[in-house]
Amino acid sequence: MKSFKRMAAVAAVAVAGPTILTATPAMAADQPAVIVPDVAPKDDAADAGTPTPAVPAVQAPAPVVPAPSVPAPVAPDAKAPAPKPAPAAEKAAEETKSDEDTQGAEYDGILMGPEVTVAGIPKDGFKADGGWTPLKVTVDNSGHIAVPNYTPSVTVYEEDGKFKPSQIKVEWKTAGGTWQAAKLVQGEELGPGLQYAFGTAPSVTKDTSYTVDVRISFAANSPVVHFDLASDGKSRVGNQVNHSPSTWYSTRIAGAVGGPEDPFVEGPALTVNGVPENIKAGGDWTNLSVHVDNAGKQALKGFNVGLVLARPDWVKMKPSQIKVEVLSKDKNGKAGWHEAEVWSEEESVFFGIELAGGPVTAGKSFDVQVRIRFAADAPLGSVSIFSWGSSNIDPDTPEPWAQSRSKARLTNIVAASPDTGGNGNQPKPNGGTKPITDTNGNTGDTGNSGNTGTTTATTGGELAATGSDPATTWALGGAGVALAMGAALVAGTGRRRRTTA
Repeated sequence: MKSFKRMAAVAAVAVAGPTILTATPAMAADQPAVIVPDVAPKDDAADAGTPTPAVPAVQAPAPVVPAPSVPAPVAPDAKAPAPKPAPAAEKAAEETKSDEDTQGAEYDGILMGPEVTVAGIPKDGFKADGGWTPLKVTVDNSGHIAVPNYTPSVTVYEEDGKFKPSQIKVEWKTAGGTWQAAKLVQGEELGPGLQYAFGTAPSVTKDTSYTVDVRISFAANSPVVHFDLASDGKSRVGNQVNHSPSTWYSTRIAGAVGGPEDPFVEGPALTVNGVPENIKAGGDWTNLSVHVDNAGKQALKGFNVGLVLARPDWVKMKPSQIKVEVLSKDKNGKAGWHEAEVWSEEESVFFGIELAGGPVTAGKSFDVQVRIRFAADAPLGSVSIFSWGSSNIDPDTPEPWAQSRSKARLTNIVAASPDTGGNGNQPKPNGGTKPITDTNGNTGDTGNSGNTGTTTATTGGELAATGSDPATTWALGGAGVALAMGAALVAGTGRRRRTTA
């Protein structure tokens, strides 16, 4: 168990996460992202058993770009000011800038958002007949701070470089309704990838999104192969270019045979509810819930749910400045809040919180009740909160594995007022919820994770759940959580795979 916890802690600040989650899933459309760690640089790639290095606190982090050979990004200086909010994101397509302008950047950095996704990828592959295939590229800044001068892009990546620029055409629709050829970008940092950039938005404001209409065409002489379509974006301020996480889709030219098998399926839909605009440092508990919705999906023998807290302003915190509890009951029926473990390094901008794990019945939904508070000395600023989930991933668990990730919610740690009362949403007795009985008698494992708190030591317990009776038994925590969290914690700086419909 300790090795799992160390893996999770390292992954919290590293881009190259546990290699067990790097299998290539199949094509993608509009499903929730499966998070996959970014790959290590080709020349410095370590063996699977080599610990992943932590990200040092330096001012010039390396970029995150959709190519297999990229330097691991490092955290920007925590003192760097967050981008100032600017006009609404709907103006995104009004301004176009050549991506050549970013080639002479003095140094590169990374962003935790926005997330750029692509819809409309043909299930049977792209036709190589010179015709257009319409796509929609969405820039989603949910749960993230404002980002200035943002340019989204897609990259056609075939690892052997079989595509020629003359075989691919990409256009995007401007705000005026005209189609414009996307600027092709090539370079050493992209490897064999062919990147196509769309217009620059003066600002993507916090918690907003916009969509760009795109169309792509493959010539008749295009190679009939499998390839990846990656989407991401970059923000330029002065001489610095910051790269947002990339989303990768495995696809193909129609007629291509073989290709990678997908070891993942879409897990239960997750939603974090109750996140307020502000949370007081040193204040009372803030009550949240994680809604787990398995409607229309198969039963899972084991599924682990947790939270990830991230600082998009890159201001570091200590695990001891974060307290999280989960509502539960013991076998005697006594209700109470039990402490959840916060996993991270001594100081970090990513924090993983293990909530619970257990079987999920087909078609059922329920809520896990959670509450959070920040210490009085917690650094003020933005915090992004999202939930993640994974089925047990180990040699004894048959494929496919389930993966889930909620949209992020943005809040702010603010200074406590003279009235240091609660943050609202006061809990009702037992949370006003229906619990899931835990019959496993799990006492947890405190381990050595750099956290000043400990895992819940309750024998038995009941996790709060609403909705119809899930008829399942869950345990607080679980050994499988740490393995899944190795992927979840790189969400701000890594690559995300999406499964196809």
